[in-house]
Amino acid sequence: MEKKAEIISKNTKNCTEKPLNKWDKCLDDYENYLKEYIKDYKKSLKGDLVSLSKYPYLKAKSEALCEQLNDAQNKTLLTGKQIKRISSIQTKILYTCCT
Repeated sequence: MEKKAEIISKNTKNCTEKPLNKWDKCLDDYENYLKEYIKDYKKSLKGDLVSLSKYPYLKAKSEALCEQLNDAQNKTLLTGKQIKRISSIQTKILYTCCT
């Protein structure tokens, strides 16, 4: 009986960890795209044409990830830690674009 409870506990733990890992991966992608976006944004302000050409793609991709994360947040699929991380990432982009 104890082994069954242990197996069920492990299976339940795996089921709950997988979705969290999915959103953590999505947050990693979002953060990485925004880092690239910020880097190319700054270079494009200095007239770098290569960065300027990447800018629309990075912006579209980061907005798609942001929308996906916002949907997950509205459906309460994210933890408090993940929500704080989204806010932190978005603060970086706001700070960069406003200064």
